[in-house]
Amino acid sequence: MRRLAVALSVLLLTWIGGDAQPQHTGEARGTGAANGFPRTVRVRLWYLHPPLELKLRAEGGQAKFRKCASCGENALSVLSLRASSSRIQIEGDKAGASELHISGVYELTAAAGPPLTAAFPADVCASEGRLLVTVSMPMEEYIAGVLAGETGNFKSDATLKAMAVTARTYALHFGSRHALDGFDFCDSTHCQNLRLADVTPRLRKIARSTAGEVLWYDGEPAATYYHANCGGMTEDGRYILGNDEQRAPYLKQHSDTYCVRSGINQWRSEVGKQELQRALAAEGVNVLGHLRTVTVLQRTSSGRVEFLTVADSQKITVPGLTFRLAVGRNIGWERLKSNWYDVRVEGDKIVFHGRGSGHGVGLCQVGAEVMGEEGRSYREILSFYYPGTKLGVGAQGTQWQQLTSEDVVLFTIRPERDRALVPLAARMMHEAEESTGLIYTGAAKLKVYATVAAFRDATGEPGWVAASTRGRTIRLQPTDVLRDAGTLESTLRHEFLHMLVESHAKTGTPLWFREGLVLYLAQKNDVARPSGGFESVAALENALRNPASEREMRQAYAEAQARVEQLAAQNGRETVIRWLQEGLPPQQPVVSR
Repeated sequence: MRRLAVALSVLLLTWIGGDAQPQHTGEARGTGAANGFPRTVRVRLWYLHPPLELKLRAEGGQAKFRKCASCGENALSVLSLRASSSRIQIEGDKAGASELHISGVYELTAAAGPPLTAAFPADVCASEGRLLVTVSMPMEEYIAGVLAGETGNFKSDATLKAMAVTARTYALHFGSRHALDGFDFCDSTHCQNLRLADVTPRLRKIARSTAGEVLWYDGEPAATYYHANCGGMTEDGRYILGNDEQRAPYLKQHSDTYCVRSGINQWRSEVGKQELQRALAAEGVNVLGHLRTVTVLQRTSSGRVEFLTVADSQKITVPGLTFRLAVGRNIGWERLKSNWYDVRVEGDKIVFHGRGSGHGVGLCQVGAEVMGEEGRSYREILSFYYPGTKLGVGAQGTQWQQLTSEDVVLFTIRPERDRALVPLAARMMHEAEESTGLIYTGAAKLKVYATVAAFRDATGEPGWVAASTRGRTIRLQPTDVLRDAGTLESTLRHEFLHMLVESHAKTGTPLWFREGLVLYLAQKNDVARPSGGFESVAALENALRNPASEREMRQAYAEAQARVEQLAAQNGRETVIRWLQEGLPPQQPVVSR
């Protein structure tokens, strides 16, 4: 529980090097280099379908290219490129190249797409017979491209401005998704839908008019999720944000009358049973025999599907997110437009009747457009959909100082008190790697709050929770409080293991398994015993996500730990860790009891 997705971009970590020395979070309009706001971003074009061939054109003297970083420049007129394994074949050049660097003003054309005119540096390489194109563009040009891809035919400037701030904040919050691949964002909806060829002067003006503005929560860019149509009720973020991010106080469920001004967006679709069974299997949900029925087992408080039961000879509980992901990835996203639906069986088909479009969390684009057309400002739109956040060009909230090492970045307002935490955290981090065989994919961040009240207010956790992990950020109660209680090292050990487990968990891995695995890996001598107080996996999952008391939370964690210990005893420690990455086999206890 209590897991939120990756916060600031790993770019920030690369800007803070050297030994553990305090650094203040600064403010600088339009650049924000001290608080993580980059001037330029690296974007991978044609990410989902890298081209086999590419053509570049430029007017005389307007563009140049180099075959390596230190090679001399050549004038670019027309270049026809083709990938051959890991080499770039250049028409008219027998030698070819392993890489190309383009600068100036030029036109890019891939197979079936429209030509793209660019005025920013591009790097081209080949991999597995495909050309990989990465461009370095100004952040505000990127935002204009996202507006072109994500906003359709919005008429209201206020709505477009709200979307520009939302997209920019989203980019900063989730900017580390492709850090290990050598770029910041892809051009697909995995990051944000980017359509540079459709950028207009109006969209560039909108992006510039909000340049550098970000929604902040507790000194960090907020997780500004958005979607097409909420159907009249937004969703609480805790229900849909997956392994990494399940709590953000500003992502609240609330009524949205703006969205339904012109009526409720209703839809109907159907999927063949065999087609659905294959789609589920592709995401690791294997139905033995023949799929017969699909029923809704549990809904969120907004009415959206949280768990379903898929039945053949036995019943399998499937999270609603996993179910929609399986249908969307393998059949088509138009088949299950949202998680708000009813389902029934008609012969050999599964029929869905639903409302809305998208996950329902955060800003509803239909509602935001109505607000803009009714005269609401972009600030009012943002306040409506992200209550509790603060709009600004610099970090809003606590002014943190930073202590850094090779493995850890520590945020604190008391650097002298917390300096010793840096080497301790690095040691715990490496111990977690050694005990699991899993490897961290980047530097970890720790944020130590000055008081228990500040921790509780910022994280939304009750006072009896010592720490919570948000992606790669561990948020701690004051170190002196944890040290006096004798729990500082055990708390760090648990949270680093949790960070490691979450970063390697396959999408849709049940919460009880992830939480139980952490406790199993962290245990010393104590062996958990199941409480027997949960009638189903769904009840256990709900208790882990929303414990009614400290007692229920402890019972739920003990139950989860006992289940994982039983699996490890039967199948071996290495097998259980492998299931984390590959998904639980269907015979394991995701089956309803």
